[in-house]
Amino acid sequence: MSTEKKPPLLAWFVLIGGALFLVNALPGFIFLFLMKFKQSGVFHFFSLFYLTIALVIVLGAIWAMKRSFDAIKEFHIFKRDTNIQNSRPTASPPSEKTSRTIWPWLVLIPGGLLLVSTGPGMIMLPIMPLFLAAMSTDSGTTPDYVPLLIIVIGYGLIIGYITLVILAIKKLRKKETLN
Repeated sequence: MSTEKKPPLLAWFVLIGGALFLVNALPGFIFLFLMKFKQSGVFHFFSLFYLTIALVIVLGAIWAMKRSFDAIKEFHIFKRDTNIQNSRPTASPPSEKTSRTIWPWLVLIPGGLLLVSTGPGMIMLPIMPLFLAAMSTDSGTTPDYVPLLIIVIGYGLIIGYITLVILAIKKLRKKETLN
């Protein structure tokens, strides 16, 4: 069994993606927060609800970035300590060829880029199928099944992508613990 530890690639992905997301979205969140207090007549339950969602998203990104930074720091401390202990050269056997899984990164990277580019519009994602279904009823010639079809397909895509993200993260964590 090898004492070599793999670099935390997922931690780097979360750290860089979180920083890009905060740089893109934080000004909009701050503007949303300040706008609600300036117009006190508009401040009601939905304003508080959306401000809470925005605050949870920002705090979640900061928390994930802190955990990622700690994981990267632990890796470098472990690497430094291992290099100090193994300062004398030894003959090592050739390492086994390991297979690399690509599909988790094909799920996480495009989703992360879309998430960063969406910014504060990410708050709209859970209600987007309902909004699109409501907009489809504005036309008088729309069949009755179209709004239901939009809702089923929209939430199906959201649930499917969330499932893929969870499976991809589990696969990467399992691969990281095996190595």
